[in-house]
Parts: sequence; C-alpha cells; structure tokens
Amino acid sequence: MSTTTMSSSHIAAAAPWADLLPEMCGLVVDRLDALSVIRFPATCADWSAASSQTPRLRSGAPALLTSGLDPDGYGIEYSVEAGVFALHDVATGKSFPGEAEGLKNRTWIGGKDDWLVTTDERCSVELLNPITGVRVPLPSFTTMEGVKVPDHEGLCVAVENRSHTFQQVALCQTPAHPGGYLAVALFSSVDGLLAFTAAGDKCWTPLKNPAGYHPQYTDVTVHKGKVLAVVESGDIYSWAMDGTAAEPTLVPGPEVHVDPGFKKGFYLAESTGGRLQVVCLYGQHGGHKDKRMWRMVFKDQWSVWPPRVSLHELDAVAGTWRRVRDLGGDRALFVGANYPFYATVVPGESKDLQPDCIYVSDLDGSDTGIFDLKLRDDYEYFFVRELSYPVLWGCLQMPMWYRPTAHSKA
Repeated sequence: MSTTTMSSSHIAAAAPWADLLPEMCGLVVDRLDALSVIRFPATCADWSAASSQTPRLRSGAPALLTSGLDPDGYGIEYSVEAGVFALHDVATGKSFPGEAEGLKNRTWIGGKDDWLVTTDERCSVELLNPITGVRVPLPSFTTMEGVKVPDHEGLCVAVENRSHTFQQVALCQTPAHPGGYLAVALFSSVDGLLAFTAAGDKCWTPLKNPAGYHPQYTDVTVHKGKVLAVVESGDIYSWAMDGTAAEPTLVPGPEVHVDPGFKKGFYLAESTGGRLQVVCLYGQHGGHKDKRMWRMVFKDQWSVWPPRVSLHELDAVAGTWRRVRDLGGDRALFVGANYPFYATVVPGESKDLQPDCIYVSDLDGSDTGIFDLKLRDDYEYFFVRELSYPVLWGCLQMPMWYRPTAHSKA
C-alpha cells in the first residue's frame, strides 16, 4: 500500500468523527470525565452544536467542586493522593467525575473561575488550572520575616512560636488577567495573619493588624486596589498595597440585628456595578463541627447552620449601607471559599438555579444552601433548601464553587 493510499485511508477513517449524530455526541458526553466534558464543545463547531443538546458543564456555568465520587460505598475519604474530584452542574444537577495531576497530594483552598489555589502539608502553594493542566507556583510563606513552616504535619505557619492555621487564599486575579495573578492569604489565630502576593513578586507581603486589637478575620478580598478583610463583628479593615507597613483603615460594617446567642459569619463580594457588598450569615452552631474539623482546611463559620442570610451594599460616597433584597430578577450570587461571582439565571429554566438567591457552599450538614433574598423578614427562615450531591460524607476536601471558563464554543 502506498503512502498516499495509507494517508487517504486514515483520513477517511477519521472524518466520520466530525459528523457524529447529535444522539451519539450525547452518549460520548455521558461517558466523559469532568475535564473532557468541558473541552468537548471546543473540538469543532459540529460537536459544539450537538453537545448543546445534552446536559454538560457549560462555559461560565456555576458548578460545585467536591471530593471524588465514592465508588466503594464506604463514604469515607482517607487521602487525596489520587487527585480525584467531582464537578456538579447546579443548573442540571448532573455530576461529572474527574482527575487532575496537579491535585495529587494537594487540597484546594480557594479559587476563581477555572483556576484553583492548592497547597500541600508543607504549605507549598500554587495555582492550578485543572482544565489546561497549567500550574503556577506562588512564593513560599517563609519569605515573610519571622515566618516558619513547622516540621510537624499540618496546614499552618509559625510566627514567634505562635501557630497560625491556614484558612484560605483569596484568588482575586488569575494568571489570565492582564496584570497577572493577585492572591491574599488568610490564616487564623488569636492574632489574624494576612499577606498578599502578585505576579512578579518573589515574596508575600504581610499586612499590619489594627493597633491594640486582636482580629478574627472571616473573609478577605481586593476591592478597588485595596485589601479588605471582614472580622466577626462585621467591621471591615482596608489596607493599601503599596508595600508600606501602615495600619489599616476601619470601615464600619452594616448593622445586622440577630437573635441573642446566634453566631454571625461574613463574606465579602462586589456588585456587578463595582460596589462593595457584605453577605451576613447568622444562626446557631451546628452539630457537624467536630466531624469536619479533621478536614485539611477548616473554617469555623462553615460549621454554622444559618437560617437567614442578608446582603448589604456600601455607598462609598455617603458611607452608608443599604439592604439588598433582589438581584434584578436574572442573577444569583455564589459565595464560599471561592472568589464570589454572579451567574446569569433564566427564570424557570432550572429548579435548582434560581434568581435573586445567594448560594453558600459548605454549610453545616449540607454541601450548599440556597437563600432567597425576596423573602420578608417576618419569615422564620430565608433558607430555601439545600443542594446535596452523591459525594463522600467524611471528606478531607471542602465543597467549593467552581466556574469553568477556559473554553468557548467553536
């Protein structure tokens, strides 16, 4: 057989793949792992059109990232060696298993869009795009003066013999941003520890705590060029990122009146118009705290079972907060260990993806909770329902929102 004949034969054999019937594309998608499902529509225009008729992870759609599915039925995850995970499409309820080389022996501690922040037991932090496989190492925390990583296992650092436990890394810009990545690390202890790093930096820059105050930060972000961190009272502290050691500026938080004995937790967000927002969760401590403290990363406010959530927006000029009771009828807000984001919602398209709702990941006793902002204050609960997926109950990884955006339709 000539070379020409062989080439023609190969071409003829390969050509039908581009002409798969729509129902065959659906069968292929049903058997793909999470990452291949995301890449599938970018293969060619015909596959993109065909896959739009089948449930799959759409670019930009909100999904929940969890530990991998439990094939043996034991319901317990003892390690993260395999690098497996699962993505659950909120709109369709469909679950997709996956595996990423960059997640082997590592846990996620934050993320934005299709990028994750991961770490290992030695607090070695890097950015990972599980769809493309790209990994970007971040500087060591030992680049901060007086900071050491203890020899014993555990996600913590030591400063003057005081242990600071890893809480999260807020990824405020990804490597895909024109200016490169920007990340803020949050550690928890009697004295809060915050530090930031950006593309091109060779170290982490620590932020000075308020004088005479021992903060317990619950969330952190970057807003209009400044690092903002919210404390347990709801007040917010603001730092300039100019390399100085100046103390932060206090931004009084919104007044949130709760029942005596209720615990409050806060997340920071930004409106689509660029205004600072605060999400307040309030409720009682749940019964799953002790069962979840064995996770590689554990945050105390994730153990709260909050019957209510309220959203507040700051008018920076007037210095006043207003209560937000709807999101325009076509959006939903997703908060948790991820960088917060808004998702467009088509009313009536999905029972699980609803407009004017806040979706909070990793609540007490459930994977996620949905809270309807439109409900009146005289309702006993703003909590609508929970979303639970077939994942491991005794898992080392925390559920976190994920938004795949690395591909576009061909």
